[in-house]
Amino acid sequence: MALKISILKAILAVANTVLPLLGIGLIALSVYELNTSTPGTMQHISIVIQIFIGSFVVLTSFLGCFGLCRVSLGLTWSYVICMLILLTFQIYLITVAGVTDYVQNTTDHLNKLWSNVTVNAAEIAQVEQQYECCGKLGSKDYILLERRIPKNCYRNFSGQESDLFKESCLTVLQGMARKCGSTGLAIKLTLFGFEVVALFFAGFMGITIRNMRRRDQFVDN
Repeated sequence: MALKISILKAILAVANTVLPLLGIGLIALSVYELNTSTPGTMQHISIVIQIFIGSFVVLTSFLGCFGLCRVSLGLTWSYVICMLILLTFQIYLITVAGVTDYVQNTTDHLNKLWSNVTVNAAEIAQVEQQYECCGKLGSKDYILLERRIPKNCYRNFSGQESDLFKESCLTVLQGMARKCGSTGLAIKLTLFGFEVVALFFAGFMGITIRNMRRRDQFVDN
């Protein structure tokens, strides 16, 4: 019985080491996605839930580690319940990720910015500097608008032709959206897998601890 508990503790220790890392990764990804989502939409709601889930995963992992150290039946079953809740939300997130077109959402967001360049000039400038791109379709967008190419289209705002960002923001952001979507789905699926493993072995651990205590009570009597 002691050997079984030791093996279960080792497996759960590994799971509870990986889970918070995945949770932090999910939070970081969600913060990035939040910048390109429209408030009130299903995508925006799911991103907020992702941040909550990522935080909950980290906290639940600490609960699991504490339960392992104490070999506590109550903490172990609490951990199992938390994992069940996480799995429920995780299924929802994976479903939303599967039907969300991140590239189209990014394109729509950029089109919205460029629908009124004057009003959104500051945000456009921030995008161009952050992602080292120029214009929606290229620097010629400014020429078509009869504007000078702004300095935010240049590396370090130099204004020199050699420092001009060559790629269009649409190309850069669409590429990042594809990468973000695939990376996010991979993180969610991996997290789901580790949660299933943690749930299974935590449940087994709880049953083992319960049986061990019942046996000890029987021996004492």
